[in-house]
Amino acid sequence: MPVSRRTFLGGGLAAAAVAVTGTPLLAGCASDKKNSAAVNAAVKLPTYQKYGAIKPDLPGNDAVLDAFLKYPANPVKAITDKPGDGQPISFITNIPGAIPPAADNNQFWQAVNERLGSELQISMASNDEYPDKLATRIAGGDLPDIINIPPTTVQIPGLLKAKAMDLTEQLSGDGVLKYPFLANIPTVYWKGCVFNGAIYGVPVPRGMSRTTLPLYRADLLAAKGIKDPAPKNFEEFLALAQEMTAAKENKWAWTKPPLPYIRQMIGLPNQWKEEGGKFTSFYEAEGSSEALEAGRKMVEAGVVNPDTFSAKASARKQWFNGGIASFDIDSFVAWNQYYADNTAGDAFSVNMLDVPGFDGGQGKPWMGSALNNVTAFSKDSKHSVETLLKIANWMAAPFGTEEYLFRKYGLEGRHYTLNGTDPTPTKTGVVETGIGLQYISDSALALYWAGKPDVPQRQHAIQEKIADRLVYDASYGLYSETLSKDGARLTKQMTDLENEIMSGNKPVSDWAPAVKNWLSSGGEKIRGELQQAFTATSGK
Repeated sequence: MPVSRRTFLGGGLAAAAVAVTGTPLLAGCASDKKNSAAVNAAVKLPTYQKYGAIKPDLPGNDAVLDAFLKYPANPVKAITDKPGDGQPISFITNIPGAIPPAADNNQFWQAVNERLGSELQISMASNDEYPDKLATRIAGGDLPDIINIPPTTVQIPGLLKAKAMDLTEQLSGDGVLKYPFLANIPTVYWKGCVFNGAIYGVPVPRGMSRTTLPLYRADLLAAKGIKDPAPKNFEEFLALAQEMTAAKENKWAWTKPPLPYIRQMIGLPNQWKEEGGKFTSFYEAEGSSEALEAGRKMVEAGVVNPDTFSAKASARKQWFNGGIASFDIDSFVAWNQYYADNTAGDAFSVNMLDVPGFDGGQGKPWMGSALNNVTAFSKDSKHSVETLLKIANWMAAPFGTEEYLFRKYGLEGRHYTLNGTDPTPTKTGVVETGIGLQYISDSALALYWAGKPDVPQRQHAIQEKIADRLVYDASYGLYSETLSKDGARLTKQMTDLENEIMSGNKPVSDWAPAVKNWLSSGGEKIRGELQQAFTATSGK
């Protein structure tokens, strides 16, 4: 049967739960019958009630995000009462950027505390260090009031059952309407918070904002006389990359081989495909070797920066921003981040390629993962569940509200200046506001960039182009214990081989036996668990 949006978004976190360390974070965390697919499917999810006070310039739909060409004038102040209870509230999270100044030297953080009516005590770590920090806190029984649970956390059902508050009574059905901005999160995202027959957290939604396609430096392509590139097949795509490569000038088309994009050209599954209750991984799907051969061909052609296989992600982003590379495969979130990190001046311009078929026609873009994380509340918290939910509700106030403007941009004058109605961050603003509030809760991403209406226009346009062709991961909403415990190890083996093949160190013929080994080492067991969960819910 076709994979619906409901199936796709139905518990993205559970399906993506894979091991980071290879060992359980908590003794006894293994899931049991209380986490069966049938029991979880019976949970009445929170009612969706869209917040209608703000009208987008370019409306979205179930897949396409709302776009705004400027920040609305006179933003709505949507919350009048302070959500806190006067006592300190602790939170642990990852931080994608540099660790900001501490609260006693951070006027934004101080202003957040004042608005909340409680001191927010945040324990932060970098993206790379966070899994280990979280594991240490769990093992030590030292959990804060609010916990950012990433998709890579091992055996999530057991962890949440042992350590987190059950929020079903407060959020199920119309109960969520007491928290209007949590109700503004579409119901389907809440499926990713259901474990053990209960709602155990608040979703931080992503979906389309995480859809990943080639971003390109439109200004660099325009300088070569290339406007609105639209390759019709792989050969034209490769020719475009060759045109944008000048190795003697230290310029390459690509930051890294765009293997996921090639797989979308060929029409491979988005992680897992389901047909008649039978699941197929993209590793084993027909065309997987062809995709690797095409990636190897790009590296051999010299259109990929030769340092790509040893470079960190941060270095590849610097290549793109600095003009050393003109293409990078990444998401709509990264598109905005590139503008935030822009060092090329006003000429800097980014756009995104559509997906052609490998041999012509149209390709099949992959929908991004449903959730960034689930936010759980510690069972041992001394705060009431209502207080913690009011904090999350405040954090989820959507684009166009006064709360959103403050939460994302800070205090006018210190953290941003207004250009018309658009907030432009100051250097101090960039440094002080990055304290991770978006990982407590958040509204769906709005397409917007201050002072540059062409950015959301381009983003909205490409989303409308691909919306009807999106391919969803059939495993979303279906928990696999083997995937949770062994997924990271199994995936790393395949990723390492992909890189060896594309770099020319191993032949493409090594892929087929590696897939057989992947299946016998756990892939077949993952398939069986997903199929069993799918059957138990009859595809719901």
